[in-house]
Amino acid sequence: MKNGNTIAFSVPKDAGKRREWIKYQLKIRGLSIAELAREHSASRQAVSTALVRSNPRWEHVIAEALETTPNTLWPERYDPETLIPIPRKMLEAAV
Repeated sequence: MKNGNTIAFSVPKDAGKRREWIKYQLKIRGLSIAELAREHSASRQAVSTALVRSNPRWEHVIAEALETTPNTLWPERYDPETLIPIPRKMLEAAV
């Protein structure tokens, strides 16, 4: 794993706590949302959208940085059988 750190797979279920947990996991690896954005020629805001709503492109970038999968970080956003992202309209309708 990056910088010798390992990820603790006790991902919080609460969305607010999970956002902070993800940012912390990036930080202990010497990364940040802003750095991921720079690496992918995107704005910090674009990448950070994945922390608050479904955005498969950036979910994959964040998960890759943490050496895990998007469905591990956001299980409610992925079909449990196929691991395919659930369309945002369906997610929003469920809320």
